[in-house]
Amino acid sequence: MNSWIEKNIQIDNDRIAIKTFNKSYTFNDLHKIIISFIDNLKTIIKPNEPVGFLSEDISEYAIFMNAVPMAKGIFVPLNPYTTKDELSKRLTQINCKKIIFTKKINLIDKLNNNEFDLIQIKKSSYSKNIKSFWPKKNDIHSILFTSGTTRIPKPVQLSVNNIETNCYMSQKNLKVSNEDIWLLCMPPFHAGGLSIIFRSMILGTSFYVENNFNSEKVVELIINGKVSIISLVPTMLLKVLDRIELSKQIIPDKFKFILCGGAAVSEHLISRAKKLGIKVLPTYGMTETCSQIATTSPEDHDRPKGSVGKSLSNINIKFDKNNQILVSGPTVARYFGTKRRKKWLETGDLGYIDKSGYLYLIGRFDEQIISGGENINPTEIESEIIKIPYIDEAVIFGIKDNYWGEKVVLAISSKKKNISLEHINKKLKKLDSYKYPKKLIVFSDPLPKNNIGKIDKNKLKIKIAKCKV
Repeated sequence: MNSWIEKNIQIDNDRIAIKTFNKSYTFNDLHKIIISFIDNLKTIIKPNEPVGFLSEDISEYAIFMNAVPMAKGIFVPLNPYTTKDELSKRLTQINCKKIIFTKKINLIDKLNNNEFDLIQIKKSSYSKNIKSFWPKKNDIHSILFTSGTTRIPKPVQLSVNNIETNCYMSQKNLKVSNEDIWLLCMPPFHAGGLSIIFRSMILGTSFYVENNFNSEKVVELIINGKVSIISLVPTMLLKVLDRIELSKQIIPDKFKFILCGGAAVSEHLISRAKKLGIKVLPTYGMTETCSQIATTSPEDHDRPKGSVGKSLSNINIKFDKNNQILVSGPTVARYFGTKRRKKWLETGDLGYIDKSGYLYLIGRFDEQIISGGENINPTEIESEIIKIPYIDEAVIFGIKDNYWGEKVVLAISSKKKNISLEHINKKLKKLDSYKYPKKLIVFSDPLPKNNIGKIDKNKLKIKIAKCKV
């Protein structure tokens, strides 16, 4: 069975796969690089063995997400900026003992050589005669860990079929052309970033690599016509819009859209982008579904405010008695160590679908606050607070309280001084008064984020606890 990269070179050897600031790689270039690692990988990897990969270069994740399965292993992309303890916890869960890398990075030097086999992999001579393997449709291609912003990260086994189906369904909705170039500035060890590489390898499209997100560089790439599609989380989108407004740049017609997910994107941000000539498409997905579950189509001009678009074809959605979103379909993957996947994946997200088929998210099932006997949804309050001009970021928490049971606490990021809770609550007239925050914590710096730019609520809770609320 031919791999994704091999299928692409049979169609067009010279099509561009990856662009960087100073270099481009055709699919043929990429294939030659991949093949040059295969012989050495075969001596290291046992069949169906999970193998960790570490690099600070996103392009290398594109190489080894092909090379490791072609050498009969299971690809495990890892975060090069995590702590050794976090890495150890995750790899212990999946019985992964080997970590490969091409160049030493800080994390490699910190790891205990007695715990893992740390292998610096090198190229061998390229040869057309080197034989490679490719997993079957239901075989495991890679293992990814969930982002863990609200709970412990879980390892998810992505099969070839899971990945391919999501890519084809996404393409049916987004209609990315061979002329489009997708900017990859998201981490490739999470679904949001890795899915861009998957789509390129499977569909034969191109992507531009920026190893670190920089709003100034992103705007420069847009203005100069270097990219036509971008994936961002809302905090990244905010910085990009701020930069464009500050520089008063004109967005070229060839720029198509920004796909925005990972957290709820406010209608205020979408409206700001529209005024600047940028189309923002809200999307909702999970690691467990190889990325997208529901995504706004670029051709959909009637998306109701607050929705994340319609579910992709072949994805089924229903709701339990608590309005938790349940998902089934060929993109739903298994957690590591489970023999079968559940027919319906419990997403942990609350939502509903309107009569026209648009999906709305209304919060997390495990983040509901019960205060004074009333059920309170943090997302509902956050979506109103973020409309206040001087508030950059906002998060609502429930903190244990002897009187209320749980007390509603608001944490915000703002440069404005002397912000009062009373003034903020006056802006929440659309909400019942029992939902108003009872404690305000203001940070002048941005709220803590995880490595994909989402607000890390676990870290924020620790900060809030130190404030003794």
